[in-house]
Amino acid sequence: MVFQGYKKDEIASGMLETALDLYFNKADGFSIIHLAAASEEVLAGLLKSKKKESLLFQTAREKAISALKEIHKVRGNNRTEKEIGTFFNFVRNKTKHHDNENDSNEISICLDLEVDSALSRAIENYVLYFSDPTEKMLRYINSISLYMSGRDHR
Repeated sequence: MVFQGYKKDEIASGMLETALDLYFNKADGFSIIHLAAASEEVLAGLLKSKKKESLLFQTAREKAISALKEIHKVRGNNRTEKEIGTFFNFVRNKTKHHDNENDSNEISICLDLEVDSALSRAIENYVLYFSDPTEKMLRYINSISLYMSGRDHR
């Protein structure tokens, strides 16, 4: 066994690229969510330490939370950042932990939506950190654009 150093940005990048490989191979959506979310979190932490001086800077998650807070506010349903964050973490927490007293053996979600949300936030943080998306990221973005325009069906 050899111990060596690993750069966190390279680990996060590798997890995101693996999540994209799984996505393109139509593999397990829950694995994609966990890898993408882990990448998103690592990159968010690195971004925050890199962008400390900018008060206007926001990670992908922070932007999404702000937008959802405003949408809820306009509709008369105020939600806290914690409530929205808990919503974002729902699938990960329900598939990572199990409480025998409070958890069912089944969860009801739109897996495609959860996968897309996790990948999109991770890619956004990647681009904020590294500046340029990878080829796989561009392929993903283009596939989502085609799907949203109705020209592609998953």
